[in-house]
Amino acid sequence: MTDLEKNLLVDLKMKVKQIIAKHEMLKQEKQQLFEKTGDLEGTINQLRQENRSLEQKYENLKLVKMLVASDDENKDAKNRIQKLVREIDKCIALLNK
Repeated sequence: MTDLEKNLLVDLKMKVKQIIAKHEMLKQEKQQLFEKTGDLEGTINQLRQENRSLEQKYENLKLVKMLVASDDENKDAKNRIQKLVREIDKCIALLNK
């Protein structure tokens, strides 16, 4: 084997070792990315659940506000009716005199 062939063989072995090292590094990086993806998917699911919970609370608050507003409107309506009844009673009393 000539010196040139030996040098080429040494270069080839070195390049193969570099490729194998690069391959191992990329495999590790791929595994880390898969783990990170799993973590992020877990976070996404948690945030979706939290979002659903907050949306439900918001809907409940809207419903409560509507009910409270209805109670206030009922009180106002009762007061107006009572005022009208008093005025009608006054009118009836004046008619009876």
